[in-house]
Amino acid sequence: MGRGRKPKPTALKVLQGNPGKRKLNTDEPEYAIGAPDKPDWLDQYASAEWDRLSAVMLEGRLLTKADWGILLSTCLAYSQMHRNELALQRYKSDSYIVVDQLGNRIPKSRPETIRKEVARRQYVSFLAEMGQTTVSKTKVKRIPNPTMAGVKRLLG
Repeated sequence: MGRGRKPKPTALKVLQGNPGKRKLNTDEPEYAIGAPDKPDWLDQYASAEWDRLSAVMLEGRLLTKADWGILLSTCLAYSQMHRNELALQRYKSDSYIVVDQLGNRIPKSRPETIRKEVARRQYVSFLAEMGQTTVSKTKVKRIPNPTMAGVKRLLG
């Protein structure tokens, strides 16, 4: 059972004018902008996605070294999705036929189809966590002054 909505970052609450009027947490951790170190054991698909996503997020000043885990999870989900899609392309079908004892032909989904869908859902979920989906980008505000960080910059 879920705990409800995910909490909003304090910086986002400030930018929205603190709609709940609750006390703001001014002591949230602040991290310098920068790309985390890429693991050397990633396969070619995860590695390429790491490079692509890191570049996009660094350009928007949205990536820190603290984002290693979520970036890694995103890239691994992408790799899983990509590898399963390649397997399905080799089969030229996402299903196959099983003949039961009575001779009935029963269509079955290939396991790769289900694994690809699970990986796709994970990938999109991780992208949303990092503010990289169309909807989640509307909730992200880039703060223009890089000399001060986080909420302290917003509160002065």
